[in-house]
Amino acid sequence: MFKKVFFCFFCLVLNNIYSQENYNIDSFIRRSEKSLSNIRNEKYKVVNAFDQKLFNKSFLPDFSLNFSLPSYNRSISEVMQPDGSYAFRESNSANSKVNLAVSQKIPLTGGKISIVNSLNRLDLFGDQRSTTYSASWFGINFTQSLTFFNEMKWDNKIQEARYNYNNLLYLRKQIDIKKTTINHYFELVKIKNQVNLINAESISANKYKKIISSLIVAGKKMAYDSIDVELKLLDIQRNQSFLLKSEAFKVKAINTFFNTNFLNQSDQLSIPRLNFEIQNVDIYIERYLDIHKIIEANNLRSLEKSMKQLESIKYYSANLALGVGFNNSADQYQDIFQNPNQSQNFSISLSLPLMDFGKRKTEFEISKTKYEIEMLNLDQDKIDNIERINLLRQEILDLYDALNIEKTRSDLLKQKLKLMEKLLYAQKILYSEYSDIERLTYNSNIDIINLTEQIYNKVSELEEITLLEIIKDEY
Repeated sequence: MFKKVFFCFFCLVLNNIYSQENYNIDSFIRRSEKSLSNIRNEKYKVVNAFDQKLFNKSFLPDFSLNFSLPSYNRSISEVMQPDGSYAFRESNSANSKVNLAVSQKIPLTGGKISIVNSLNRLDLFGDQRSTTYSASWFGINFTQSLTFFNEMKWDNKIQEARYNYNNLLYLRKQIDIKKTTINHYFELVKIKNQVNLINAESISANKYKKIISSLIVAGKKMAYDSIDVELKLLDIQRNQSFLLKSEAFKVKAINTFFNTNFLNQSDQLSIPRLNFEIQNVDIYIERYLDIHKIIEANNLRSLEKSMKQLESIKYYSANLALGVGFNNSADQYQDIFQNPNQSQNFSISLSLPLMDFGKRKTEFEISKTKYEIEMLNLDQDKIDNIERINLLRQEILDLYDALNIEKTRSDLLKQKLKLMEKLLYAQKILYSEYSDIERLTYNSNIDIINLTEQIYNKVSELEEITLLEIIKDEY
């Protein structure tokens, strides 16, 4: 029976050992590609690409073929007779129509050209039963604004600016997802590190408890001397329970974020190595200025269009329309192909604001002021972000220095702890003294993790402003 129990226990231990996985921060960042946030962000990128594709197609010819099935109409109307009397006449008719149209925008001028062909059939029923056909075999029309404002040119500029800006938002969202991943990683690293440290404290306290118990039995120590270690063990027990629950909740939250149950509570996470290449500040500023141009174009193009459009109609508005065509009508279908009639049209519409009480001028001033306000906002953002880039770079360098100092401090505390452990077991110092240094040593490890996390956060923020990849895969 004992062998069976031992065998089961041995298998369970082996399973726990070999089921453990070791993860680093880069593997977390790569896995974030499967998160719902990243999948949604990729969908937005696809929508942006299709939106650009659809806009480009709007400049291609537009073909349309329309059918109007026979529409029946019956009415009774009162008609005056030659003798002055009135009679009621019934009218029954059915109308059918086929229309083929082709239209094309002209980006160079902002005008539009269209070609329309149509065939109509009209059936009259009753006493005056008849069928007539009419057709417009070829009709071409051209319309053009004469205010020298090309709306299509501005729409193209706005769409290009919006497309580039949406791509910028996509990249920033990618970095935002990376930042969330990094926060999850460090939160779990700190919990696991605290679990390991509290377990090490437990081992150390239990070891000292055995020593002090032996000395009490031998009469070399009083029972009072064991109180400190007992209090320490109770404190450790309470912290262990809290940390294990926190670890389980955090693992569950991470699996939810990554949309997969890949992480187990027994898995280990390594403290990230810092191999970032922090470049000269001018490189980051130059990159940011390129991004600022994209933001500036997106925010200003619509305002520029509105301002230019109002300026173009400040004194007048005019439109040109030209057209030429061939049409015919007949009682027999085959006759409409013979001797078509020509038609031409030419018109210029002109509108002059004789007395608008300064409304157009006021609208223009409002649009101009909005443009100037947005320019001021963009200039302020540029100043703030350039200052932020300088500050972030310096903060990263300062954190590197603080991390190196803390690592040196941690090494010294570990050496001191080893020496104090010998003095403790030799009863040269009190357990409370040893416990204080032990806690300082463990806190130093936590400080190293916190400084590493701060560096990652600052680098991520610098990435978000400049869109330069600084956090690169180590493997």
